[in-house]
Amino acid sequence: MSFPNIIFGSEGELWHNSSDETVPVGSLMIIEDGRTFRFTEIAASVTTVVNGLLQAEVHTTDQSGEAIGDIAAGETVLTAVGSTSSSVAVGEYVNGYIYTDNATTLPMVRIKSTTAITAGSTGSVTLYHPTPTIIATGNTVSYIKNPWRDVILKPASAETAPVIGINKVVITADQFGWVQTSGPTTALYDTATTAIAGIGDPVGPHQSVASAIGGVADSTPDTLFIIGSCLGLVEGDNEQTPIYLRLE
Repeated sequence: MSFPNIIFGSEGELWHNSSDETVPVGSLMIIEDGRTFRFTEIAASVTTVVNGLLQAEVHTTDQSGEAIGDIAAGETVLTAVGSTSSSVAVGEYVNGYIYTDNATTLPMVRIKSTTAITAGSTGSVTLYHPTPTIIATGNTVSYIKNPWRDVILKPASAETAPVIGINKVVITADQFGWVQTSGPTTALYDTATTAIAGIGDPVGPHQSVASAIGGVADSTPDTLFIIGSCLGLVEGDNEQTPIYLRLE
């Protein structure tokens, strides 16, 4: 297999944790019946639960609106890239994304590697592919991690970053595993606030229980993100309920 190819795998792959990034974070795997999964890194000090709902790391403004040097078209190394408020470790943003935020000179592109960037200083970002145009004086950049790197539990509130999937087994903190993003699955269900009425009804992130899903009422504000629909018999409170997940 080779990135960025889609990985065609087996259901047995889902049961494994790894301390190594055996394939790039964010890689897409499709198994025999068409269900999809993403290779995910769990953040340090996060304890996952089976069939729990996960979300991306909360993005801050620390790597937004940052300085960048003058870059010619056709370059793969961006120099003089800043990080105003926090330091960037080597490897932290691998397979993340960078773009110019006050100009259209660099659309969002994938990051191959970075140097360490100390807060208040600058470093370099290497891309997989050359820049399409000149990045001119005065342009600034923002860069973000891959959504499947350093993920956390959906908190006991509304989600605070995009929902990225459901883990089928416990994935150890600061390790890697496969997280489901579409197809039939079970999910941790809580009836508080809004219960699921029946088969076919929409489901979304629970608004007060960590890692859980709940029903979606007709009067629910548009801010609640629907992640799928009920697939089978609605199980009881704090049990695993079958849903059809639609995050891909």
